[in-house]
Amino acid sequence: MNPFFLTGIIPDSCFCDREKETETIIRHLVNQSNVLLTSSRRMGKTQLIRHVFNNMDIREKYYTFYTDIYATSSLRELVFFLGKEIYQKLVPGEKKAVKLFLGTLRSLATAFAVDPVTGEPRISLQIGDITAPEMTLEEIFTYLEKADKPCLFAIDEFQQISRYPEAHVEALLRTHIQKMNNCHFIFSGSDRHILEQMFSSYAKPFYNSAQPVHLGRIDRDKYIDFVIGKFREADIAISPVTAGYCYDAFDGYTYYNHKVFHDIFAYVKKGDVIDNDMVDQTIGNILEENSHTYSEVMSGLPIAQKQMLIAVAKESPARRPTSGAFVRRNALISPGSAQKALAKLIDGQLVTYMVINRDKEYLVADKFFERWLKETY
Repeated sequence: MNPFFLTGIIPDSCFCDREKETETIIRHLVNQSNVLLTSSRRMGKTQLIRHVFNNMDIREKYYTFYTDIYATSSLRELVFFLGKEIYQKLVPGEKKAVKLFLGTLRSLATAFAVDPVTGEPRISLQIGDITAPEMTLEEIFTYLEKADKPCLFAIDEFQQISRYPEAHVEALLRTHIQKMNNCHFIFSGSDRHILEQMFSSYAKPFYNSAQPVHLGRIDRDKYIDFVIGKFREADIAISPVTAGYCYDAFDGYTYYNHKVFHDIFAYVKKGDVIDNDMVDQTIGNILEENSHTYSEVMSGLPIAQKQMLIAVAKESPARRPTSGAFVRRNALISPGSAQKALAKLIDGQLVTYMVINRDKEYLVADKFFERWLKETY
């Protein structure tokens, strides 16, 4: 079995570190608090949520639900994904819970039903079935409050609700959630600046309503020990230097390191020794596989955004990218043009930033894409 999991629930034996974060999140949830989980993209927050929900105490005592709303663009779609996730999780379980759910969501009686012949639950829910999203949302929260076990609901990429055309979604959700005793939430996402504004601004509905947990990089030494140990179990050797070489290549971003080692594991055999050249070759293969996609992205960008994206990649982390010095150094059009281009790239989630000592450091959101840009331009 490949120990470098990229999808699905990761067995405890293949889950690297995150002990402190796991303990903190479980403590907050058991203490009936909501959690705000933030991280850069591809740092492993989705897998951490699944790891928490797979904890034996959590699994036995709670109904757990997870939905990613990154692709949603309206309240109607949000309601669709929330309702679908609850139903799909309940169907394999107790019929009592399914019956309560079907009896509570009266606005979707025709979409969620029980087959009159077999007695089995069936679903035919379409987004168009949600004609009164606010009513259905209220019914969903009513069910969660009535459920025969306490519920935990993780909503990933929660910042997406700030982009909905309905201006009152934050207030609407907060109104329901603050009344709940039987369900608590993990709000997670990678747009840290938007999420922190939502939860730390006094003027926002979700102000001070969740315990913040930030997911940073896995400790370098712990990750190196994990990699060496997993390859050793398969009688394959890798030195601390080579494991660290890969860690540093992607600045400790979990997904990218795991992807490289996942691919290496697929073609090495017992007795092999993994070296830096093998890491470079694997990275090169990944970039080549994605080259067409990256080229398509670049071809769709206006020239000012394209130049700014290349400049951010080359200087990663880029500091003061709208300053005159940065503009001159990277042959950009002008500081004003650079500012507009940077804003568009951040809005399109091609570029992200971190706040270090009150200064912003900008990076390409996809580390493989960043490396491809450096090598291509």
